[in-house]
Amino acid sequence: MFYKLNKKINKSIALILLMSVAFVSCYDDGYEEFVPPTGNINDIQPTTLFTSSTSADSNLELVFRSYSTDAVSYAWDFGDGGTSSEPNPDYTYTTGGLYQVNLTTTSSDGLVAQDSAKVAPIYADFSFSIIDSQVTFDNMSTGASSLVWDFGDGTTISWDAADGVTDPDFSPVHTYATAETFDVTLTATTFLGKEVTVTKKVEGLVLAAIPDFSFTTSSLTVTFTDASLLATSYSWDFGDGNTSADQNPVHTFATRGTYNVTLTITNSANVPRSITKAVPVGGVEPTFKAIVLNGTADVHTSDTGDNADAWDMTPNSTVKDDVLGTIDSPYRALWYNSDLDSWLESAFGDNSEQPGSSSDGNKFAGLGDRGVKLNEASRRLYQVVEVEVGVEYTFTIDSRSEAEGVNTEVFILNNEITSEDAINTEDERNKNADAYFLIDNDFNSSKASSSNDTFTTNTFTFKPSTTKVVIYVRALNAVDSSNEVFYDNIDIITPGF
Repeated sequence: MFYKLNKKINKSIALILLMSVAFVSCYDDGYEEFVPPTGNINDIQPTTLFTSSTSADSNLELVFRSYSTDAVSYAWDFGDGGTSSEPNPDYTYTTGGLYQVNLTTTSSDGLVAQDSAKVAPIYADFSFSIIDSQVTFDNMSTGASSLVWDFGDGTTISWDAADGVTDPDFSPVHTYATAETFDVTLTATTFLGKEVTVTKKVEGLVLAAIPDFSFTTSSLTVTFTDASLLATSYSWDFGDGNTSADQNPVHTFATRGTYNVTLTITNSANVPRSITKAVPVGGVEPTFKAIVLNGTADVHTSDTGDNADAWDMTPNSTVKDDVLGTIDSPYRALWYNSDLDSWLESAFGDNSEQPGSSSDGNKFAGLGDRGVKLNEASRRLYQVVEVEVGVEYTFTIDSRSEAEGVNTEVFILNNEITSEDAINTEDERNKNADAYFLIDNDFNSSKASSSNDTFTTNTFTFKPSTTKVVIYVRALNAVDSSNEVFYDNIDIITPGF
């Protein structure tokens, strides 16, 4: 009984299982495989950033490294026109400077992220050339915001980009006092404040020879005495077609006159140096040098108005000096022509007969950076100078007019006139002036501080007939602020001094 019942139960279970399989098989006929969703389903914005560092091989080469989430493409813009699609590029700039670098990345979902930063690659280097103990440095750096030169002898100079590349400290010229070997260091600072240094040895210097000579005259014969330092050879040009290689020659000239005698010497490196002096022959030999006061207008800078006081016909009683403070005027006791001052005021209806002090001086002459100016028809340059009768002097003046036709008249007067009636006609001028010169070639609208060629140098010779002469300069067409005339380096050159 028990066995049969069990067999029947097993048959029932098998039937139920068979029906279940059939049902399931019928349901699976419409089934599709499950695919996970794609895209930025959580709306998460990717980010990107990068770092930069200078390569160990070159300060112009930068190493860029990106740190981005889910980036599949990279677009670098290095700020100088260069680009890259690499994840971590190394990039070399051709010129130093300050650049804005941009990185744009795109994720696998097509989302874009960006980052940017400034970089400052730099190239620091210099070359140099040597003449005697004078070294000319050629700065080849790019991308520097400032430079400091250390010449190795305790002397340093600096340059800043704000001063412009024409600054002489950018590529300086330095003269050494000894012939040692020096380590010269150039320190260049990037626009982001990083310092880069370059050091080179300067060696093989030779002390420069310094030419000089004196002379004595007896009729047409002149005895020359060498006073040079470190000279190894001598070459004289006497200005009359004759020459000599003697150290202390004696030369007889054929005729009277003033000759420009040039002595050229060389040092042990065979580098030449020359000096030229005016030598009067067969005439009056000067015993002292004529002194023009404040011919560069660079004295008394505490009050720039005092810079031109040496050229006023009625000088101030006091001036303000940078070192000494307020002092008695060194000019007032030497001349004070109130009569002429009054005449000019009456003739032109203007009580400003004195010249002005100007920052438009010929600063590249090595004598300062100020000058004097005439900016009205009534203004004059006026100075009394002690001289010797019969000596042949050379007068020199640098001038620049702002407009064509603003001509300058230069007189060397033999007395202090009381009105310009004494010089306005040729007959009167011949009586009262030992020399007259018209400057009509000095038009240049550029500022004197822009280059060393803006001033015109005018010279002429004269022989005074009295022991005191008056330098007298006028520009009747001068107009304030538009047709002004500027002067610098006014001097009377004494032969032999």
